[in-house]
Amino acid sequence: MLDSITGYKGLMSAVVTRAILDALVQPNKNQRFSPVARSALKFLLGKDVGLYLQFLDIDQDYFQKNLVNSMFKNDDDKSFNPIKKRMFRMNYKRFIQEQNRSLIAKATYQAKKPPHRRLAS
Repeated sequence: MLDSITGYKGLMSAVVTRAILDALVQPNKNQRFSPVARSALKFLLGKDVGLYLQFLDIDQDYFQKNLVNSMFKNDDDKSFNPIKKRMFRMNYKRFIQEQNRSLIAKATYQAKKPPHRRLAS
């Protein structure tokens, strides 16, 4: 019984690891934001990853906060080189902008003034 649980944990861990690697994907020349990276970030920063992390005994808030923080740190990390961290930051920025597009539009909305009419004399 214990062997089957270990196998499932390995599978869950591989899914989360694959999503992290997919979040580092650079977009093609014709794309602003890679669909693979978008999907990975939606998974990693959403609620769905919580099911996987719970099975792995990892707190979701801790994981999400530290994933983003580790990609913004400039320390020598053996896991991710500076170029991969930069790609994550670029994709993360695009993801956040995309998720908050309506809020950004509302915050920067300016009402158009009606055209000034001349009074006939």
